[in-house]
Amino acid sequence: MGAFTFVGVAVTSSTGVIFGHVISNPIDLLAHIGGFTTKVLAIFGIILATVTTNVAANVVAPANALVNLSPSYFTFNRGALLTAVIGILFQPWKLPSSSESFVYTWLVGYSAVLGPIGCVMVADYHFIRKRELIVEDLYSSSPTGVYYYSGGFNLAAVAALVVGVLPVIPGFLEKVEILSNVPKMFRVIYGNAWFISTFFAGFFFWVSPIC
Repeated sequence: MGAFTFVGVAVTSSTGVIFGHVISNPIDLLAHIGGFTTKVLAIFGIILATVTTNVAANVVAPANALVNLSPSYFTFNRGALLTAVIGILFQPWKLPSSSESFVYTWLVGYSAVLGPIGCVMVADYHFIRKRELIVEDLYSSSPTGVYYYSGGFNLAAVAALVVGVLPVIPGFLEKVEILSNVPKMFRVIYGNAWFISTFFAGFFFWVSPIC
């Protein structure tokens, strides 16, 4: 994944130097490079990147989530197949119709929410619980369980999520044209939404007195 990400960034950046404007869509880039063999190799690379990166990144997590939701019914294979069906029903091919909206609205926007959730889990596991978990309580809804918290909700985690997302909201609202002329600082924050929201949320959760 890291290798394909680097190639994507490097190739996209180089198109600005070679062609005078940035071409972020690899399919559009194929129209600008010559030679049958080159195009065949490029298409093979795109297919390989899709299978090894996109499928792995976007199928494994929801398939495992379905298994956790109902271990008696779902196997990983069933979860992966259902994920594929749901993915098709969502018509994801409409998202890349505009690289601007796909990357800077959709991807950046939801990364600002998923990043804090992941960082809260990392902070809780590594820094607060010192990598010790009570497995039985993870799957228990008993009020006496360690992870029942307050009515079944970890209020510190919810607060950390809010703290992480709040700085990103003005830039997001400008991006979707709800607000206009927000201060430049918020545009910079939104451009780095994953990093800022993730570390804000993780640090707040770590130092929060109610965690």
